[in-house]
Amino acid sequence: MSNVSRILVAVDGSEGALRALDFGRDLGKAFGARLILLHVIEPFPEGALGNLEPTLSEQYARRMKLATDYLAALVNDLGLRDAEQVIEMGRPGDVICREAAERGVDLIVLGWHGHRPGTRLLIGSVGTHVTNAANCSVTVVH
Repeated sequence: MSNVSRILVAVDGSEGALRALDFGRDLGKAFGARLILLHVIEPFPEGALGNLEPTLSEQYARRMKLATDYLAALVNDLGLRDAEQVIEMGRPGDVICREAAERGVDLIVLGWHGHRPGTRLLIGSVGTHVTNAANCSVTVVH
């Protein structure tokens, strides 16, 4: 791991993601690596909102504003002003892997959730997907 120069940390507001961010921040400092904070907005299932107001575009705009504010607060509170902030929409596992590949990331850091049954109990479905599909090292923080 001596050549770690770019670390992507997936953040979603969970306790696990905050532990992952602490770990990624410390590792980034130790290696002098650039930190990339990624927040993924999951799309609403088709028809999920029905004919309710506000409109789908207004809902997404609201979620984008919340995500932007959340990342800004993390960067400010943790003194990570040099960290890149990225917000994307899609399925979290797919987006994390795609962004890591496009940005030339050496390490992905994820938080452990463990709230689903089966083999995913250990690291969660997103963690399972990323560890199986990523083209770089992945660390899941418990």
